[in-house]
Amino acid sequence: MQPFSFQVPTKVVFGAGSVKNVSSEVDALNAKHVMIVTDPGIVKAGLVDKVTEPLCAAGIAYSIFDEIEPNPKTTTIIRGAEVMKEAQSNVVVALGGGSPLDAAKAVAVMAVNEGPIEDYCCAGADPWPVAPPPIIGIPTTAGTGAEVSAAAMLNLVSEHRKVDIFGDTILPVTAILDPELTVGLPPNLTAWTGIDALNHAFEAYIAIYANPFTDMLAEKAIELAVNNIHKVYKEPTDLEARGNMLIASAMAVMSAGAGLGVIHSLAQTIGGYYDAPHGLAIAVCFVPGTQYNLSVEQKKLGRISQIMGTDISGMSQAEAAKSVIPALQKLLKNLDIPTGFDSLGVKEKDIPELAKIAMLDGCTPYNPHPLDEHAFVELFQQGLAV
Repeated sequence: MQPFSFQVPTKVVFGAGSVKNVSSEVDALNAKHVMIVTDPGIVKAGLVDKVTEPLCAAGIAYSIFDEIEPNPKTTTIIRGAEVMKEAQSNVVVALGGGSPLDAAKAVAVMAVNEGPIEDYCCAGADPWPVAPPPIIGIPTTAGTGAEVSAAAMLNLVSEHRKVDIFGDTILPVTAILDPELTVGLPPNLTAWTGIDALNHAFEAYIAIYANPFTDMLAEKAIELAVNNIHKVYKEPTDLEARGNMLIASAMAVMSAGAGLGVIHSLAQTIGGYYDAPHGLAIAVCFVPGTQYNLSVEQKKLGRISQIMGTDISGMSQAEAAKSVIPALQKLLKNLDIPTGFDSLGVKEKDIPELAKIAMLDGCTPYNPHPLDEHAFVELFQQGLAV
């Protein structure tokens, strides 16, 4: 077994109605002023009130920056940082799906650091000279797990690609997982984000730095996701299933310290280039990326298929691994996920450039089956041929 390190320092507060604890969590951080980072849809849905009401009751001042778009752009981050500087906030509350949570981390960094944000992208751990204020993550989707992640994905407008910033100082100190906040999520977004959660665990389980701790978390996250995702898709008010998906999402990202892989490389490339929704891109890329990996980690792929309900008794290791493909296809079909990269806007003429961008993706080195530019060209071509 290769040496490894494992760390999950984020405090997790779970339960229906647990968002009311935000005031005590903020107060424990000696907040003088709180910056709430979110998006217009969260404001419209009335979910911001679930945060501001306990803050007001506790006499804690706050401001709201609600301009975050899907696949948050670096230009938006700079606007948010200016608002935070002006408000002199010393605690950040990130409320929403993956985009607001990731954006909040970058806003916190840029509120206390100079220079273009591009200097901190893909630049290793904590490349900024000044540590950002503490962050509390409150997800309204069960998907990205950004509330327990030390990374943030941003859309680098100048290069039409998604890049990350990374560091322990942007890892939220507290994650509040309240299933009531996810009930109003439309069925399609419920499915897309849920598949993202499943994929984090799936790819981490077979990634090159998988270890006993990440395997344990990944297996449980896969189990919770496959047993609850269809329930929340068909019965959106099922709070137990919603809660299980939130737990699966957080556990999956905790396991992703092992690395991710080709499915994320493909999806993030497509998302950055065509502004496609991340969860949908993951779902569409899930089967092609898994097919690429069938020759490696076959025992673990067979175990995933077994967790998904396949009887693998009597199968060879290779047969058990291959059985994960129909299991995935059935799951995705039941969630009305489209097939084919054309559903994400991918065009044949763009494939050479897409392959180059995918090679730069931070997940590419962690895939268990090595990748090169030619492999990505073939993957994009195969994805279009579906």
